[in-house]
Amino acid sequence: MINQKRVAIAVAAVACFVLAFPVLAQAAVWKHNGVNLAKFVELSLPGGENFETEVSGEWSGMNCEVRAVMTTEGGSTAKITKYEIKSCAKAFGKMSSCSVVAKEAKGLPWTVHVNASDLTITNMRVRRTFNVGCPVAELDKTFTSMTLTLNTPSKITEMEFSGVLAGYKAFGSWKVEGTNSGTYGIG
Repeated sequence: MINQKRVAIAVAAVACFVLAFPVLAQAAVWKHNGVNLAKFVELSLPGGENFETEVSGEWSGMNCEVRAVMTTEGGSTAKITKYEIKSCAKAFGKMSSCSVVAKEAKGLPWTVHVNASDLTITNMRVRRTFNVGCPVAELDKTFTSMTLTLNTPSKITEMEFSGVLAGYKAFGSWKVEGTNSGTYGIG
């Protein structure tokens, strides 16, 4: 009888906690000016990406100008529907004489998940091939999970990404362009 009372008290305490803090049970979602988003929106994200790879024991690489497009219809997901590598320059290390001859984002759209304070891209894959004479012929890399750190999760104006694979690193940032900057967020 005493055990049944303890169980009843424990169940009542948990129920009170859940009723008192319903926000804890909800997943983070897209918001527009603080209100749950319930329409299609497209965010243009110009920015830059740096990649580095090990070449004969030395980190070498380039920085590239990129433009991504993220779309969402609200809820807890989005998609990167476009990832355009505009140009790659400023090569360094053993890749200083290299140039990119072909570049493409593979497997688009990439799924983006909303977390409590950041976003996660799933299967972000970029392929680059380089000029003859470059010590690296091709880089075809997939990040199964790439975190996007948001400068202000509730009013996103900029996002930074960074990922590491064996012998390879990629990092950079995107700015939310135009009137969308600071009006969309997560929460």
